[in-house]
Amino acid sequence: MEVARAALSPEARRELATLEAFMQAGAPAAATSRTMPGVTRARGRARAALAGIREVPVDIRRVAEQLGYPVHDRPLPPGQRGTIGRDRDRVVIAVSSHAGYTDAERRWVIAEELGHAMLGHTALVASSAPGAAPPVAEPRRREEEREARAFAAEILMPEEKIRSRFAELAPRIDQTLGLRQREAETDDVVRVMARMFGVTPTAMRLRLDELELVR
Repeated sequence: MEVARAALSPEARRELATLEAFMQAGAPAAATSRTMPGVTRARGRARAALAGIREVPVDIRRVAEQLGYPVHDRPLPPGQRGTIGRDRDRVVIAVSSHAGYTDAERRWVIAEELGHAMLGHTALVASSAPGAAPPVAEPRRREEEREARAFAAEILMPEEKIRSRFAELAPRIDQTLGLRQREAETDDVVRVMARMFGVTPTAMRLRLDELELVR
């Protein structure tokens, strides 16, 4: 059912914009993306970066710092959420200090920028805000964005931990009767897991769908 954007809360509008941006970026179906060499490599690098880390939510700022990419909050141009730059002789991750971004959104930006840095990407200049048109529309940029998203999803929502936590909560969904109640319970599980892992409900929903845990 279509709902007028003006009637949505600011948080709901941001979530909708994030989802639209993800879909417009040309992300392939989950089964296809999971077999792409670049995506597979990105997930492998994310798992390696998590070596020895057991707790969730992952302290992504600390992980970035340990990997040699300190995070700085800075004013950035409108429409730009984050970028990779230099501070004297160091490469840093710069994240927009815009007050409208939630902690979960900032965590995603840090993870995505860290992915670009760890994967040696060159075509991407900066991460755009949700819904903003990318400054460069080219195949390689799209590939790099897809790989960076895969890195961010794996490092913030490690597959093993997602499957384990979902298995604990899945009975809540399975025991419901009726499609409407099942959808409501699924939405609640998504929100609970999003809080557990420090991500937005949209990011969690996409991750669970990608792992074929919800439909």
